[in-house]
Amino acid sequence: MIDPFNLRDNTLNHNIIFQKIEATDLTEVHNIEQQCYPNPWPQKTMQDCLDAGYQCLKGLTEQCPSILCYAFMMLGHEEAHLLKITVHPEHQKQGLAQAMLHRLILIARINHARKIWLEVRAGNDSAIHFYQRAGFKTMGTRRNYYRYRDKEGKKVKENALVMCYHLI
Repeated sequence: MIDPFNLRDNTLNHNIIFQKIEATDLTEVHNIEQQCYPNPWPQKTMQDCLDAGYQCLKGLTEQCPSILCYAFMMLGHEEAHLLKITVHPEHQKQGLAQAMLHRLILIARINHARKIWLEVRAGNDSAIHFYQRAGFKTMGTRRNYYRYRDKEGKKVKENALVMCYHLI
């Protein structure tokens, strides 16, 4: 079987352990979130995802018990909506995002999803390329989907690409 995520060739030298994010993890997750995004989610949004029963996963290893990556995915009738995959800046380019996406695809399949949808910032070239390599196709654009303030406090509006992965 072909491994579309090329997980055997990454530079991570140990096995990733996936666990459910707990409320006690949210401070650490939020800290990573703030390092990675110009428009980080509030911690309350993450708590709301936990309370709603979404798939909220963290990745760690026995060698590194702190959170290396995390993801939030909502399951619906025959589809899933990938809300976020994030890798701690110090652990990027090691195959963690691919491993997390692979796990989320398995969860979606188990729950009989036919498609996985997501939005990604139109200016986030590395994320767009990542999802394209994984098999996601661009289906459209949401104009001014992302609204936030940059580091100088200037209001920013950015389009989102809507992407879809077909599971069947």
